[in-house]
Amino acid sequence: MSEIGDFFTRYADRYMASDVDWVSGVYEAPLLAVREGRAIHVADTTAVREHLSELMKAYRSAGAARADIAELDLMPLGKSSTMATVRWHVADEAGTLIRDFRTTYHLLRVDEGWRILSYTNHD
Repeated sequence: MSEIGDFFTRYADRYMASDVDWVSGVYEAPLLAVREGRAIHVADTTAVREHLSELMKAYRSAGAARADIAELDLMPLGKSSTMATVRWHVADEAGTLIRDFRTTYHLLRVDEGWRILSYTNHD
């Protein structure tokens, strides 16, 4: 798998483990999130952490236990950034698919690795 694929595999693992510290640590602030046709402006690192924490709680409440990359499409934007569209398959403990959706992330490469600048959930 590609370096970005490895990044998202780790991201999914930490997301499903509700590791809000790790997950929020790969996001930039301010953050622009697009969900259900709404632009959500997340102003600072505290707000990014709260935003992600709420999303993780919603996944747990829905019974989500695992997220896998079903497809990964990359559009490089020069040497230091890319747009990555991930088709996610989210399953419960029994392996039953509970969500199948796509999210596009704008990524920036920094010394520490990839950072998420924004994301858009596909409606």
